[in-house]
Amino acid sequence: MRLAPACACAAALLTTRELRALAPPVPKTSPAVPKTSPAVPKTSPTQPVPKTSPPYRTVVAHGRGDGLDAQRRQDAASPGFATSIELANPTGARPADGLPELLGRSAGATVRSLGGLGQFSALSLRGSSAQQVSVFLDGVPVGGSGGVVNLGDLPLDSLGRVTIHRGLVPVAYGGAAIGGALDLGSDLRCDPTRRRFGAVLGLGSFGASEARASTSLPLAPRRRGPCLDLRIGHAGATGDFNFHNLGETLQDPRDDHNERRQNNDYDRLLAQLAVHGRAGAWRYSVQELLLNKHQGIPGLATGQQARATRLDTLVARSVARVRRELGDDGGRPGHVDLVAGFAVERTRYRDPLGEVGLGVDDQRTRNLDLYLSPRLTLDLWRGAQLLAMADARQEWSRVDQRLLTPPQGDSNRQRVNLGLGLQLDQHLAGDRLHLQPIVRLDVLRSRFAVPAGSGEQNDQGADHLELGASPRLAARLGLVHGLSLRLAGGRYFRPPSLLELFGDRGYIVGNEGLRPERGSSLDGGFILDLTRARTSLYAHAAGFVTWSDRLIQWQQAGPSLRPVNVARARVSGFETSAALRLLRGDIRLSANYTLLAPVNLGDDPSQRGQPLPGRPRHELFAQGSFGHVFKARRTDLEPRLVYSFDYAARTFLDPSGRYEVPSRALHGLAVELHLARRVHLAAEVRNLFNLRTTTWRPPIAGAPAITVPVSDFFFYPLPGTSLWTTLRVELDAPARHET
Repeated sequence: MRLAPACACAAALLTTRELRALAPPVPKTSPAVPKTSPAVPKTSPTQPVPKTSPPYRTVVAHGRGDGLDAQRRQDAASPGFATSIELANPTGARPADGLPELLGRSAGATVRSLGGLGQFSALSLRGSSAQQVSVFLDGVPVGGSGGVVNLGDLPLDSLGRVTIHRGLVPVAYGGAAIGGALDLGSDLRCDPTRRRFGAVLGLGSFGASEARASTSLPLAPRRRGPCLDLRIGHAGATGDFNFHNLGETLQDPRDDHNERRQNNDYDRLLAQLAVHGRAGAWRYSVQELLLNKHQGIPGLATGQQARATRLDTLVARSVARVRRELGDDGGRPGHVDLVAGFAVERTRYRDPLGEVGLGVDDQRTRNLDLYLSPRLTLDLWRGAQLLAMADARQEWSRVDQRLLTPPQGDSNRQRVNLGLGLQLDQHLAGDRLHLQPIVRLDVLRSRFAVPAGSGEQNDQGADHLELGASPRLAARLGLVHGLSLRLAGGRYFRPPSLLELFGDRGYIVGNEGLRPERGSSLDGGFILDLTRARTSLYAHAAGFVTWSDRLIQWQQAGPSLRPVNVARARVSGFETSAALRLLRGDIRLSANYTLLAPVNLGDDPSQRGQPLPGRPRHELFAQGSFGHVFKARRTDLEPRLVYSFDYAARTFLDPSGRYEVPSRALHGLAVELHLARRVHLAAEVRNLFNLRTTTWRPPIAGAPAITVPVSDFFFYPLPGTSLWTTLRVELDAPARHET
């Protein structure tokens, strides 16, 4: 058996009494909510709403609420549509490498993977391409190898919060996020009165296992001294599940057979060390993350499996944030932030037998990424706050190609991005109306030219300068108590990533002739947030449309993928979600649905009017959770039962709409037991009904239906029924402090 990738989201959606909400406490003199800031809406929790995330977080215990505090804070801070999920202190069965599944169960989000826990996964928002979603870690852009972000390399071990911005993107997240932005917040918990320790053990099907340990403790004997967070964890799996192999001929069932997945294993080690706190008017956070991952690349579910293709990844990433408050306690006019990041990445892709790519390959890639962003936040007049920022990012990529047939030369590529942005938050009528105009300008300097005979075949790399403007405007209007209307629109631009230009890993072929894509987006809808006694309801509904010029679209070319520019494309749709809490959280029901209509409007007559590949028309996720807290000798004991349903409609592999990935419907069931809020035991069965095959009818007149594996991105099969169990223990002790 093998661990199913449809895992791990239960704990994120089921935050209630046993989960300690993590929110920075804001004293009366806190700069996060200046005196000129509007009051928090009545539907928000009693905590003040910070305008920007502080460089460290403080643990605050809450009673049994409805588990929506993080979402309400996000809604009050931004007039756009965003999903905020607290990850710290999870309660359910969730492996550390379950970030792709967690994101895929959010409204408007689609995740496509290569078929298993820890394998390559990419995020699409509202029908965007994966590259159109900008990913940030504590405000620092995460580019990965050549600009692509593999969600499988972003484990949950070190994360405390995830925010998904759909449509409207705040100015700090750049101008390239046509689809949206994903902001990952580190789990930095500073409680100067406690020393915290934690351990997690997990076991699952198909050789899956993990072990994690963490500690958080104050470093100085005073209540405002620095804190240290240390985490280390290992996760891995063999991935040898049974699947239906289509053989060498897709439409001839005579060579179909069942076999075990091979070369689908991975091992990952993650370490995180962070020091954070405050000193006078300064707040700071410095952290170092180290990721070392070894994995196999198994290949498609057709013909001979890849047995020797491997990918090794080593990443060292540093993130630092500093904030300086302006003014005095009598009236704080704002603050200054400095955000910096530094990352070094080394990958090695080996395909000695030519099983996956165009031929035998041994590619070494080294990437260096530097980021620096000063930001100034000022209170201008009553209800108005201005954010002025600049950022600079330098990327270097060194590719050392070996053994590739036909030969391709080594290359050194460099790119510098400079950005300037302004964002005004204007609150009127006692915060009933929130206006947010944004303007951003990006200048991109690329140095891609190489000497004759070097670089890719038919090398088109050249030095060039790109300029992009990204104006945006959003508004939130409170209609009645608990109901608000939101509207947003803007322009975006995105240059092709280094991966799209020059390829990587053998099975991804670059296209140096790509041009930057530009787009316009518009969305609008409603958010409903009601709380009555022991019942709460949170829901949203929004319509959206995006027009893209020169859309960069990945297309399959034999065993490889290659990006091309589509002259014009339009993606429109509708999304909705609802979360209902009954009996103070004993019963929790949640669901979200996304409808997509992605259309190719390009000039090719065979593709014009066809749906864009990799974007299912319908997606639905629903979950129900039932439990109750009992008192057993003054100790809280909470059993809980969780059921989930995940549906994705068919999607297509090719731009002509001929070859499809059939629809799938997966069920899951989990049992949890929480003792004294410190011991958490969970077991989850995924793909409950062992759905491994489905039928597909080729687009040929009279062709019979054929059996195909339940698969994801480009016919990479998904496992059948699997089990994942988690035991988490949390301990803390009082810290000694000077009075």
